Amino acid sequence: MVKYGEAEWFRKQLFLPEERILINPLDPIYKSMLENTHYEEKDIVPEIKKRLSDMTSDSEDTRRSTTIETDPSKEVLYQLFPLVSVARKGSHSREAGLVVKMVVEPIRERLWYALDNQKIRLDVLDAMKGISSLCTLSETEITIPREDVFRLVPEGDHLQYAVRWVDVADSDLTQYYIVGGWIPLTRSQLIDVYLELLTKALKAYIDEKREEHRTQHVALPPVFAKILNLISSEVPAVSIAPVGAADFDESAFPPCVREALQGTSSGLRNYAITVLLTAFLSYARVYPSLTAFDQEKKPELSPEQVEIILEEVAPLIIEAGNKCDPPLFQDQPIEQANVFYHLGFGLSESPSPGDFGASKWYLPPSCAKVKQNAPSLCKPDELCLQGIYAIADRTRLDQLISSNTGDAQKVLLTLKRTRNPQKIVEASGVNLGEVNRILHNLHKDDVLVLLRVKNPLVYYVRKIRRRKRGIKT
Repeated sequence: MVKYGEAEWFRKQLFLPEERILINPLDPIYKSMLENTHYEEKDIVPEIKKRLSDMTSDSEDTRRSTTIETDPSKEVLYQLFPLVSVARKGSHSREAGLVVKMVVEPIRERLWYALDNQKIRLDVLDAMKGISSLCTLSETEITIPREDVFRLVPEGDHLQYAVRWVDVADSDLTQYYIVGGWIPLTRSQLIDVYLELLTKALKAYIDEKREEHRTQHVALPPVFAKILNLISSEVPAVSIAPVGAADFDESAFPPCVREALQGTSSGLRNYAITVLLTAFLSYARVYPSLTAFDQEKKPELSPEQVEIILEEVAPLIIEAGNKCDPPLFQDQPIEQANVFYHLGFGLSESPSPGDFGASKWYLPPSCAKVKQNAPSLCKPDELCLQGIYAIADRTRLDQLISSNTGDAQKVLLTLKRTRNPQKIVEASGVNLGEVNRILHNLHKDDVLVLLRVKNPLVYYVRKIRRRKRGIKT
């Protein structure tokens, strides 16, 4: 047994190949390690139970303890067996969330000390590259203005690393400084980005195993069922304010949804009906909230909401499919089962409410995905193109407020309260043309960023909210 704790990572002289899985559980070496490692149930289950218990403990000291005495060949089992065990429930389940957290949290502490150890730092970074295209800042050719460095980095810290911006393209890019295709990061920021990407990779692994077991009819040894029961018993209670169902406001539907509801041609049918309408209509009807996109606040539906999906939403989707040319479900009967699969009821043509949760309840695809897979459905209107502004640089905004007068200062001051052009006009008394000109220049100078609608459900929720606030759309 080898002891792996904070001090040990800081003092290590060598980073062994098999230790890569302590930084990246999905490093390719894990496959050969699994093939050559024997296990006994009496060793695996108690250790996983202890780790789950430590992680959910009310004692902060217990939760912070990341020191383990093990060897990598056993550690690969403690990390991967729980991931495989929850595959039946899918990456969207709370069980999967708990397991991923159990695997990821100790890696944060390991990285904090390992990256401070110059003897193993480059080897550790190499293990991390299996998840992200990262490097040391010195390996890039980018230059960062001195004034930006002071603005980007907290006092006492410094930029050391960089990741490709495409790695975090699904995140809020306004929180990053992008130069030459790279995002410069401190050690702490690198760890945050890496763990976010690792979390996504682990969830993808869970779903990969789920599909493999389903299609190949894999029968797992009994130990995996025991681990799943153990994990389920430790799942914390849901702490989320419920979002109730709301009647459709069809006038707030985005153009792509209105188009799909009329039925489409054979080239678009599968995507328009099974992917776009299925997800959009279900969320718009029973969970019309932007918290649907928050990974920490997964929707928990009431029995009434589940019944609405089956009794009201599903028939609308079937009706739209029948309007297609040729009718989708007559031409491809399996697509009806796929509709229910995307709604969360598993692969069934006639599910019951009790089946909800058998598969992932899919979110509506992004606007970019709709445009890519069904370009003729994407006919953006004014709200699609308009977007809203967010402040990217508050320091520069304050400086501009101090240095300007007249209409410009009025608009800048109003930006402190609202970023909607029409509201700025009403609050400042400045005409819309001048407001748009000032906002455009602020956006051009990176004081503001323009956040456009990126998902049909965002369009729907935003349009409803704007109407409630009396904003013309």
